[in-house]
Amino acid sequence: MLKDKNLLVLSHTYNSFIKDPVEILANKFNKIYVLVRHQPLAELGNIIPLPFFKNRAKYSKRYSIDLTGKPDNVEVIPVSFFYLPNKNIYLNAGPRHARKVIKTIEEEDIEFDLIHAHFAWSAGYAGVKVSEKYQKPLVVTGHGYDLYKLPLRSERFKEAIKDVFNKADQILTVSDKNKEHILNMGVKNDVKVFPNGYTKDLFYYKEKEECRKKLGLPLDRDIIFTIGHLEVQKGYEYLVKALKIVKEKNPNILCLHIGAGSLEGEIKELVKELDLESNIKFLGRKPHNTLVDYFGASDFFVSSSLIEGNPTVMFEALGCGKPFIGTKVGGVPEIIKSDEYGLLCEAKDVKCLADNILKALDKDWDKDKILEYSRNFTWSNITGEISEIYEKLLK
Repeated sequence: MLKDKNLLVLSHTYNSFIKDPVEILANKFNKIYVLVRHQPLAELGNIIPLPFFKNRAKYSKRYSIDLTGKPDNVEVIPVSFFYLPNKNIYLNAGPRHARKVIKTIEEEDIEFDLIHAHFAWSAGYAGVKVSEKYQKPLVVTGHGYDLYKLPLRSERFKEAIKDVFNKADQILTVSDKNKEHILNMGVKNDVKVFPNGYTKDLFYYKEKEECRKKLGLPLDRDIIFTIGHLEVQKGYEYLVKALKIVKEKNPNILCLHIGAGSLEGEIKELVKELDLESNIKFLGRKPHNTLVDYFGASDFFVSSSLIEGNPTVMFEALGCGKPFIGTKVGGVPEIIKSDEYGLLCEAKDVKCLADNILKALDKDWDKDKILEYSRNFTWSNITGEISEIYEKLLK
């Protein structure tokens, strides 16, 4: 039924958990248009070394749009307009986003049958306005930041996001905890839960020694791996402090970090202060399609997040046969239900995180059991269920 239909996707990026399912869904649709919100100021982050601009660099086209392997029937179009993250000004990003999307639809002569907006604000708001103007059904996915942080900025923000959800034809989210949070806002519409996932062609088991040799990493060290923006919500100061405790019992520990962010200077200073410069290696940003080698080279993945929806990296780690050592935030405990797949602690609990890292290094993990479990979360499985929702809305 979808083969003769066009899907319009509104998002803030085209990589990872947006890109992967879209490109699998491309097999089911005639055409998919992805309109990616773009902040022109973000481009300055690649050339101006000041902290404000460097922090915006992750929203530049270079990092937010990944066209690697894009199917021919997927068209990705940046939607550029100026906005600021300030809590009051960012509320205006919704109407600006909507106007720019509608203008782009008209200028590009885009024809579509269904809209899927990722994040309630500002893509979700834009989706509502497009749905109202063109009388097309709207799906909105709430991921995390748009549920836990934005509604707390002000009552106006909370009401605006609640209104987006109440005007959607279907709400999706990535965890039961997220669903509970949406309903507690007073949203009356149905909410269906679909966890994030991973692409099995990108994330799979690779031999540790092979990956370490390829990446030039030592064969004789205990290596753990983490990915994330160096921002407050990722809790990296607690991971660094935990590694100080780990080092006292295991000087052989080496943590690889991929990512960047506004706290990079502070985190590196803390690493220096705690004498961990030989134990933590900052690798900067890396292309998504190269991450499998880092998962393969590591003993396990570690997360210290304070806030999450349902982190894609958790599923990618499991898909590579690696346990997930992390915090009990968002939907993480809904996935890591057994210590056969990982170990969890409360957010900010430095001692427990350190203990879990040490336990994980000593534990004989069953990679086959992890890999078998991970197959529940492939994007091909998840998008198959989402496409059924699309078909119901188009009847």
